[in-house]
Amino acid sequence: MSVSFDGRAITITGDCGVEEAETLMTLLQGHPSAPVDLSAAGSVHTALWQVLMVLLPTIIGEPADPFTRRWIMPLLT
Repeated sequence: MSVSFDGRAITITGDCGVEEAETLMTLLQGHPSAPVDLSAAGSVHTALWQVLMVLLPTIIGEPADPFTRRWIMPLLT
């Protein structure tokens, strides 16, 4: 699974398809104070970015993709 919760943070790992958006939303709703770690994220479907933009959790780590760092990350802060 590309979206997981370890008791401290929600982690997005590797490539994530649209099917992971519901998992992300459920974890964020169940753990609203948990930060989301993007440091291991690969290609992330826009549905996951939309969930993050709506719920605006604390973000830790930066994805390796330069496009994501430049254009998506500013929308999450």
